[in-house]
Amino acid sequence: MPIVRLDNLQQFAAVNLLSDPGAIAGPKLVPQGAQVVLVWGLDDGKLGHNVLYGRYSGSFAVTQAQINGILTALTSGGAWTALAAFLSTSSSLAAVTVRNVHLAEQPIVPSTNPAANGTSASPALPAETAAVITLRTALVGPANRGRVYVPGWATNALGAGNIIAGPAVTALQNWANTISGALSGAGLTWVIGQPARQAYTGSTGRQHPARAATSQAVTSQSIKDNHWDSQRRRGLK
Repeated sequence: MPIVRLDNLQQFAAVNLLSDPGAIAGPKLVPQGAQVVLVWGLDDGKLGHNVLYGRYSGSFAVTQAQINGILTALTSGGAWTALAAFLSTSSSLAAVTVRNVHLAEQPIVPSTNPAANGTSASPALPAETAAVITLRTALVGPANRGRVYVPGWATNALGAGNIIAGPAVTALQNWANTISGALSGAGLTWVIGQPARQAYTGSTGRQHPARAATSQAVTSQSIKDNHWDSQRRRGLK
């Protein structure tokens, strides 16, 4: 075994690879921002959540009626009917919640309308199975795009080779196109919310400057491929 001189050793600090060096502790605030959460009821009795952001003008004045209106807009009309035909009857778009994130510690206000269930007669796929809507803005880079994982599917959404069937992809795309209008009906512009971040040095030595809290308008929402996805990192439990 080789001998190493102690005076040649250099101290080092352990690095947590799961941490975000740019994150700032405390509430995640977005100027003129409202956090809009789509709550999905899943076949296993658990809930899934899509966290979206809307930008409002002036003071925050989203009412209970407008929150219910978001849920109604997303669960009525031809786009929802077509999507629901590929969602299991044991899953649902159960609720919408809205919270003002311009200020800290604001209350979460849930919708009060009934949940809207899927209508497929086929068995449910595993609750972790999701299809992804990709969000883009006018800017590039990871901070300026987003993903919406839609769960609740039934087996009639399966295509040959275990991909998403073409009609299911089309149905999801058409429904995704209604989200912007659902938010605008409540006085909100659909955005990617960007909380403030502190300056940090990346693993490659790149200097990342601090970023003030802001938001970027969503310019497109698309289904980029027909592959199934999952938000869960460790599979079913």
